[in-house]
Amino acid sequence: MFSKNARKDPSWKHGEEVQVPNQKKGYKYVKCKFCSKVITGGVKRLKEHLACTHRDVAACSQVPAEVKEEMTQYLKDFKNIKFAAQRNFEENVGSRAYYTGGSASVSDRGVRGPMDRHLVNEEGSQPTEKMTPVNAKEHRNQVSKDIGRFFYENGIPFNVANSPSFTSMLRSVGNYGRGLKPPTMHELRTWILKEEVKTTTKMVNEIKATWKTTGVSLLSDGWSDMRNRSLINFLVNNQYGTVFLKTVDASDCVKDANKIFELLDAVVEEIEEDVVVQVVTDNASAYKKAGELLMKKSATT
Repeated sequence: MFSKNARKDPSWKHGEEVQVPNQKKGYKYVKCKFCSKVITGGVKRLKEHLACTHRDVAACSQVPAEVKEEMTQYLKDFKNIKFAAQRNFEENVGSRAYYTGGSASVSDRGVRGPMDRHLVNEEGSQPTEKMTPVNAKEHRNQVSKDIGRFFYENGIPFNVANSPSFTSMLRSVGNYGRGLKPPTMHELRTWILKEEVKTTTKMVNEIKATWKTTGVSLLSDGWSDMRNRSLINFLVNNQYGTVFLKTVDASDCVKDANKIFELLDAVVEEIEEDVVVQVVTDNASAYKKAGELLMKKSATT
């Protein structure tokens, strides 16, 4: 259950915690008092729902204007507070937050970050030499150039820097500190890959377990590869995430409405017809006709 402090959140006036069949352990389900939508993720996602931000949750279709404005302002204030806290942290890091030891390092892995000022070296004395803001900036510039060179030498797209896993990787490296032995090519292709496959499979299975409860949208995305094959990606989406289902070579049927219908129908049957609430396709004429055939079949079953 939520704590007493959490219940003081203003959004609780407009929602209530509910229990649902096959409720996942650790998940909180909140029902909107305006549209009766059941939301997973607690009051934070309820506020997004009422403010109609479309972030991770559908907008409420019946929320009063004054409630929408209240939740919008609440989210804005929270974002400002979070930004101010982050800025304060960065300013502290830039001025006297990083320390370096004299002849001895703080630990076997060297100075790692702001918390190192609370650690002692092997002789038991506190580090005394401080890193100046100028030195901290120069050090960051050098690290940034090394990261940039890695991108350039390996032809990595710049938008990879926006990936959450990129940020997570750098945070883990920083937390470890000096002396980190990077994973070898052999490790990347063996045990690390196997662990990531296990993690991804678990995530996908958790999302699939919600399909029968929420219903899903089947998404088809047509594209051509370097060999000019017409391929179709099939993905399944609900509010818990999007799962890649498979890719089909449709080179011999991409313009044939009947064959496109058979392909879509087979995928719908694979997911289970009563679970699929809508099918989203390209707007080409063959897909439109296939969609009409699919709806006609659904109406007769």
